[in-house]
Amino acid sequence: MFKHYPSFLFRYKYGENPALLPIELCRIVTSTHNSANQPYMQLNTPSAGNLHPLELYVQIRGIKGVLSGIYHVNAGEDVLVLIKEIESDGLESLLGMQKRMNGFIFVLSSVAFRAEWKYAKRAVRYCYLDIGHQIGAIDTSLRLHGQEMTILSDFDAEALNEFMGFGADEFVAAVMTSGVMSSKSVQNFKQNLMHVCPSDYSELSDYTRELVAKCEILKSDIIKVASKVQESDILKRRSSRFFDTEALSQTQQKHLLSHLSQEHYPLSCFTIVLKDGVLKRGVYRNKILLKEGDFSQQIVSLLVDQSFVKNADIITVLCSKYFSSNKLMQAGAFGHALYLDAQVNGFGCSGIGAFYDKKMQDFLATDECILYVLAFGVEKKDKK
Repeated sequence: MFKHYPSFLFRYKYGENPALLPIELCRIVTSTHNSANQPYMQLNTPSAGNLHPLELYVQIRGIKGVLSGIYHVNAGEDVLVLIKEIESDGLESLLGMQKRMNGFIFVLSSVAFRAEWKYAKRAVRYCYLDIGHQIGAIDTSLRLHGQEMTILSDFDAEALNEFMGFGADEFVAAVMTSGVMSSKSVQNFKQNLMHVCPSDYSELSDYTRELVAKCEILKSDIIKVASKVQESDILKRRSSRFFDTEALSQTQQKHLLSHLSQEHYPLSCFTIVLKDGVLKRGVYRNKILLKEGDFSQQIVSLLVDQSFVKNADIITVLCSKYFSSNKLMQAGAFGHALYLDAQVNGFGCSGIGAFYDKKMQDFLATDECILYVLAFGVEKKDKK
């Protein structure tokens, strides 16, 4: 789950410097227990199979009390590892900037083999949905600390891959910044960063490598949800795997439907109401009832017989006209915002990437590509 740089490198421990809290809350272990005599860690971002096929790096410049440099965020050890100090040089030179930026530059990479060994060809979908969740987590943490996130897309991703020392098993997927541009010019790096394998071993297939190596990075802004997220909400977020037969309150349903019934271009959203409340049971798109009825059993079947879904109140299906890594990352980021909004408003959420694509299209009577499914409902207290 985590890439490990050599122990001789300088590092900051989580909690050591308050100025680093916005980065720490982007990617942090929030639950640890034993499973099969092994530590089982869960992060503040969900991941298919808890495999987390991504890595996070950040360049920090001009932050009081912090060495300016490029860091690897190792949530497994609660540390930020300094890979390279910077002075007049910096990532700006690889990102089309002429001046130095004081603040943070985030680099997100895909480590597809972490998911491919289990999910085969479908791993590419999960990689980019997970990266989308991580982008959403970065945006949330920055906004919590009064900062804004800007997505960069006009740069040479292959050149950035080479500089970061990624090799053949790790690829840049997204770059975001938060800070202010200074008047000082930035210089090119004289050499690349060290190469460190992102997993213990790799047998990444040519099929998957070819897809992720196309370097289709995040190019569009993410969809945001206006909710008052606190640090405790970030740390408590967890995927619901048990929904109660009790229904959401009308206030909670109205709140959720207000998000799901809006236009979220370039994504489109189908809403399936499984329990009567504000709306009758049925399939909706932008408040328009497409077909009325109880479709709970059909939804369970379409979601590969995940029976816990039958007690959910509302299912949302995120789609787009075209299938791409960019759209998957946007769907993941929007899904993360909905997760946190559910946490703030006292109900459960579960992201679901396992479904029958063609059958779901037929059920919804759409030719749009199915990207992601999320289920919402009252989280069951007694899970026995």
